[in-house]
Amino acid sequence: MKLRTRLLVTVVGIAVPVVVGLALFAFGARRRGLVESTYEATVQHMEAGGRERCEARSQRREERVERRGLRGRERRSRRARRARFSRDRHAYDERFAPTSPDAPPVPTALREAIESGEVAAATWTEDPVHVTLAMRMPWDGPCAVLVIERDAGPMLGWRGLLQVVGLSALVAALTALAALFALGPVVRRLRLLTEAVRARAKEGYGDDVPVQGKDEVAELAAAFNDASAEIRERLRDLSARDEAMTRLLASTTHDIMVPLTVLQGHLSDAWSAARAGRPVGEASLGGALEEAHYLGNLMRNLSAAARMDAGEAMLTRHDFDLRDVVERVIARHRPIATERKITLERAVPEEPVIAHADSTLVEQALSNLVSNALRYNDPGGNVAVVLDLLPEGEGAFEVRVMDDGPGIPEEELERVAERRFRGGEARKRSPTGLGLGLHIVRDVAERHGWSLAFDSPEGGGLTVTLRS
Repeated sequence: MKLRTRLLVTVVGIAVPVVVGLALFAFGARRRGLVESTYEATVQHMEAGGRERCEARSQRREERVERRGLRGRERRSRRARRARFSRDRHAYDERFAPTSPDAPPVPTALREAIESGEVAAATWTEDPVHVTLAMRMPWDGPCAVLVIERDAGPMLGWRGLLQVVGLSALVAALTALAALFALGPVVRRLRLLTEAVRARAKEGYGDDVPVQGKDEVAELAAAFNDASAEIRERLRDLSARDEAMTRLLASTTHDIMVPLTVLQGHLSDAWSAARAGRPVGEASLGGALEEAHYLGNLMRNLSAAARMDAGEAMLTRHDFDLRDVVERVIARHRPIATERKITLERAVPEEPVIAHADSTLVEQALSNLVSNALRYNDPGGNVAVVLDLLPEGEGAFEVRVMDDGPGIPEEELERVAERRFRGGEARKRSPTGLGLGLHIVRDVAERHGWSLAFDSPEGGGLTVTLRS
């Protein structure tokens, strides 16, 4: 429904019942006012001597009737004079007995109203508008009830009511037309704003819509510009993220194909030996296991990198026991440690070590540290994971991953956690690495507010400390 149509329907829907209700209320109030004013004026008149005269006339009539009687002609003459005198007002006692034989009976509706306790009641007739009022005086006696008939004027009839309703409806209609006329400029501005918004949407929200004035329409245009700015920002973020993911996939395809080719080579050697009836070489199986483990870790790192590139919204924090994470990481790397003849140990406290973090990312970070320690160590070497509670308070812990491998030169320690950075020793020992593992560890630590430290003494070995 258009704005103007809605306004017109609203005005009509509200104005019609209001106008009719107010007209009826005013009509009833005017009638009640006439009845009340007539009652008050009559009471004042009766208290100012009217009551004594009324009762005296009644008394004289009764005395004359009892004393000498009246012949029919005289009685009719007196009745005619009294009728002319009181043709619009009649008196009755508290039992509604008339004081004059010419007085008509009190209408039933008025009598019942007076008997129910009302001090004044009225009935109305049309053409002409005429009112008959019955009023109970505040005393008993021959003039306790007065009935008055009088003209009320055309405005107190139903025609008068219709005239008032018609006039009010005309005023309401003129008001509605004035409102529609005043709404015209606003509707035109809204149409211009709508066209501008649609044009900006087709253009990708590149520009703002014009903001004119300081009213609600201007606020609406400003709000749209704010929303457009946010949409542009999000589109830029999505575009940048999409480009980053595209570059990451393109650059890692080669890195994935290399270990996959090596894995296929080891499996081909094992298959050829099995077909020739020769025992499968330990080197082939061990190499296949190592490359499969590397590929699995690589895919987990890519998944973790994608989640962290997506931002904080992708992190799911909850409470978990770090001892369980350490046990799972050790169990996952035990086969590759055995294959490489490296001792892998862990030490955890007896009481739970509760962390509030993203358990998947924390497990991946710890897995990267253990994987690097095994990958760059020599056969016969040692790797240990030590989890300790710290005295700083609840949730304070420290995880250390230690190995006795070749370590990292001091000049490379500051850059070792950079994305895609690989030191000289790392490239020599494992040419297929992506340089993502330690970068993910540092990113996970920063997102959880933890510290990360690398310590590599001159004699070799590396200790990586992750502290909450």
